[in-house]
Amino acid sequence: MTELPVPRPSACPGLLRIVQALDGGICRIKLPGGVLAANQARVIAEAAQHHASGVLELTNRSNLQIRGVRAESEQDLIRALLDASLGPSVADADDVRNLMLSPAAGLDRQQHMDTRPLAEDLLALLQDNRALHALSAKFAIQLDGGESLCMLEHAHDLWLRALPGTPQQLVFGLAGYPTGKPIGMVAATDAVQLVEAMLLTFLECAGPEQSRMRQLLECIPAEELLRRVQARLPTALSPVPANWQRQTPAADAPFGIVAQRQRGLAIVAASAPLGRIDAGQLHAVTELAQRHGDGSLRLTPWQSLLIPNVQIHEADNVLAALRQVGLLTYRAAPWPT
Repeated sequence: MTELPVPRPSACPGLLRIVQALDGGICRIKLPGGVLAANQARVIAEAAQHHASGVLELTNRSNLQIRGVRAESEQDLIRALLDASLGPSVADADDVRNLMLSPAAGLDRQQHMDTRPLAEDLLALLQDNRALHALSAKFAIQLDGGESLCMLEHAHDLWLRALPGTPQQLVFGLAGYPTGKPIGMVAATDAVQLVEAMLLTFLECAGPEQSRMRQLLECIPAEELLRRVQARLPTALSPVPANWQRQTPAADAPFGIVAQRQRGLAIVAASAPLGRIDAGQLHAVTELAQRHGDGSLRLTPWQSLLIPNVQIHEADNVLAALRQVGLLTYRAAPWPT
């Protein structure tokens, strides 16, 4: 049997590093863009039933955790998840796959840019460039396409936000939120180079106690850091334009039916009580996604989930089915007792 990679020491759970809690082990599965395919969802549900307590937790970074992993089942659980392509493409890169998108990326009617292709390139960079594996397991990047459905309350180490218009431009900032003031602008076609230069510069400048961008900025001004980043780039970064302010997104978690930018299609959104579902609920929601959507689920940073690409005329039935499964489908819904 193939030996599993040995994860680096950290208190953060990961797919390869199961961290103990009072109810057993926690295995955190990082989902690219918060998207979970139907076959992967079934593997997770079955693994949670066979190797853990059957309890699943939706996280505020659009990831999924399996709770109550039994010590004797850890290796079997990890192998099942890796076989379903739920792990990193490079064995020791699990910790650095911290890239947040809108859960409605590519579907949102307000978006200025479909961030998914760029997100795919950034995740490949984080995994393929082994120098970046030295980043902290908490170091995080946000890519904001200007969607109405977007979590802006989490501070990220590096954020990029799309501006309206063509050619596509992104403003970027450090240790804050996409509503804050950016420090520069880059063409979307050069964004991967910028991110690589910024992360390598961070690792070059940061000391042992500076695992996050905000800690480094206490010692090095952002302007100096930007000057060092610019020295790594073949083209000049642009100054921040006057119209950098972001339109305020929806304040709360999505519930119910949300029309997509694609004509005739909708997102159906429901929330998990206390951010937890069980394996049976995940199976049931996956069946709905396959029957009425495109077979995928999207997890949100509000600890809720979406079924995308549902025909508008079927959306009410899907919403009722989610309620029947035990999920919350409107804001005033009572918590189950």
